Amino acid sequence: MPAQLIDTNVMLAASAIYNDLSNLVTEASPVDTTLRQIIFEALKSFEEAEDFLVLDEEGTIRDEYERNMPFNSAMHSQEYGLLVLQHKLDFDRVNFVTIEVIEANGERIAKLTPELEAIVTDREDRKWIACAQAHPILHTGPAPIVYGAESDWFVIQDKLAAHGVSFRRLLPDAWYVEKCGNG
Repeated sequence: MPAQLIDTNVMLAASAIYNDLSNLVTEASPVDTTLRQIIFEALKSFEEAEDFLVLDEEGTIRDEYERNMPFNSAMHSQEYGLLVLQHKLDFDRVNFVTIEVIEANGERIAKLTPELEAIVTDREDRKWIACAQAHPILHTGPAPIVYGAESDWFVIQDKLAAHGVSFRRLLPDAWYVEKCGNG
């Protein structure tokens, strides 16, 4: 079955549209509800599919999800993104990969080659690249990084493709071009 890395921004935007009481309604990007709906539909399709979610055994992705989507008291429930995570765990639809993580200034950061670190300057994003590269070693086929309102990926995805990292962007290209100031 196919596997995907679901960037946190997808989880946040989908959660924001899933329930009006979401703590993420004012926080998630994009703010446009039409675009959030596109992201929600993509995550909903992923949840219902037999596709696998990729997580690292070291827990850096899950930690980021939980840090950004704490339990919502107003809803008396988890945010939608964490419900999707739990669904995948419950139905054994998670591919775990091993990545090297270092401790730096209280953060847990995935270790990449110096060449990749020069491309991925956001240390928080390095775990996604490490997982994407580790996936074909332990599991069949690549696992693209699925992203919504993350213009950083849009800017560097061609450079990362040369290193075997693939992406699936959910919003129209024009949105990324405009956000990056290239329009």
